[in-house]
Amino acid sequence: MSAAVHNEPPAAAVAADAHWSAKMARLRARKAAEVPLYLWQDPEIRDRFEEARREAHNARQLADSDPANKALKQEAADADAALEKARAAYEADCEVLTFRALPGDSFSDLVKEHPPTEEQADAGSDWNEDTFPAALIAASSVDGMSEDDAAVLLAEWGMADRVELFQAALAAQNTKRSDWGKGSGPTRS
Repeated sequence: MSAAVHNEPPAAAVAADAHWSAKMARLRARKAAEVPLYLWQDPEIRDRFEEARREAHNARQLADSDPANKALKQEAADADAALEKARAAYEADCEVLTFRALPGDSFSDLVKEHPPTEEQADAGSDWNEDTFPAALIAASSVDGMSEDDAAVLLAEWGMADRVELFQAALAAQNTKRSDWGKGSGPTRS
């Protein structure tokens, strides 16, 4: 991989935007996209948290619709307390793995390091289905997961969890954080 070359901006760009250097500094300092993967030991705890969140939201809406009603206000406070208790259990039960987009050509280079077998290529795969997932998980892990650790999890976990683990690492590589300006971005005056 070659080192990035930082050329001076074209004079026309500087004339059109006197803040070009500051803009480039912000663009260079931009963090890579990250994707979290939430893993629960007990899915019922997650379900109880989601239910408590819905109940607290509904209770707050009712209390806000009738501010003078002390009973609704108390129900909202009770629902908020129940939500906080459910949140504590939820957070204690949850492990979070975070994956970050690889810089530059690192993803393409990793794919080249793990070419598909002839059979995998015939089936349409761009990489070796046996070795690439653990390599990508390790390379993009913010938590410092090793390739060996990733391979162990991929070997031991059930199919759905293995897919989610790999998909989270892959999603970090495909996370879009830009727009072509089709009316959804900030306006300039």
